[in-house]
Amino acid sequence: MEALTAAKVVRRVRKRIEVSQEGLARLLNATKGAVQHWERGRNNPDLARLNALRQLCPPGAERKDLDSLIKQTQSRLAPLPDIKPGDLKAGESGSAGTIGIPGGSFIYLRRENHKLQRQVTRLESLVQRRTEQLRILEDLATELQREMAKLRATHEVAAPAAVASVSTPTQE
Repeated sequence: MEALTAAKVVRRVRKRIEVSQEGLARLLNATKGAVQHWERGRNNPDLARLNALRQLCPPGAERKDLDSLIKQTQSRLAPLPDIKPGDLKAGESGSAGTIGIPGGSFIYLRRENHKLQRQVTRLESLVQRRTEQLRILEDLATELQREMAKLRATHEVAAPAAVASVSTPTQE
């Protein structure tokens, strides 16, 4: 079995959902250049973007590969410590003042969680703005349809009157 790389997985998923690099960049709130770098193996997408990509990917082999990549990324970013239940006593803490876990994993997880929460907040505000823009466009389209209907009605009323005035002979 070939090695699982982010470049191959991102490209396969993008092809599976049938979007361009630019389209994928828009969906993941990234730049086209970032997607290009991911697919070339220069950089790897962050965990939040991998999870967002997973939401877009339909079930299948690509999604399984993506799940594996997400697990691999999670284990690389925040490895779970090898602690047995009896190893730590109550009140004992590891390095950097973490809560019972050596290596500062909880602090790192809190930071990552905070980053993800900020990104979710940004995405939610973007969705709200886009929804408002869509509503405005729909209102404008409705107004244009009304105006067109009025113009057609006026044109239809004016056309028979013009035809009637031309067809009736004038008496002098």
